[in-house]
Amino acid sequence: MKKVNGTLFLLLLCFSISALAQTYDVPRYHFTSKTNFSEFEPEVIKATDWLQRTHWSAKDKKLDAASQFVLDWAQGTPNVTIQLRQSIMDLSDANPQLGFIYIAHYCKYAILHQYEFDKDEASVYALKAVIAKYQMEPGHKYDKDVERLIEMDKDIGLLNWVKDSFSFE
Repeated sequence: MKKVNGTLFLLLLCFSISALAQTYDVPRYHFTSKTNFSEFEPEVIKATDWLQRTHWSAKDKKLDAASQFVLDWAQGTPNVTIQLRQSIMDLSDANPQLGFIYIAHYCKYAILHQYEFDKDEASVYALKAVIAKYQMEPGHKYDKDVERLIEMDKDIGLLNWVKDSFSFE
């Protein structure tokens, strides 16, 4: 009986995780003015969380649509400015999806910390998301820059690296 209950529990857990990953719907949007960007902040957070937990192997059209939604929002909103440095771009050369993860999480941090925003902390938050996504994706391509970032996070911490690498601004 315990074995049957355990098996049922695992099946239900798998189905609920699968259902959770598929319940996200990309919002219909048309950004026309600066005033409507804040209305979409909750949707940016939902899209970011969904992109983080959805595997690239899903080959779902929603992956592209959700990434495009976040990118369009990030490019148009007057409230968030993301400076993409070469060191950040290098993290997505082997796995381009990681660039969208960085942008999405930087935006999420900015939305959640509007009144105490710190660009270095936002970068660290986004970089930790990049590391987590890279490590959870079974089909990721090896990337020496991301691997080095993982080691830096263990050794000196990402905040030190961000402050040293981005100090010229």
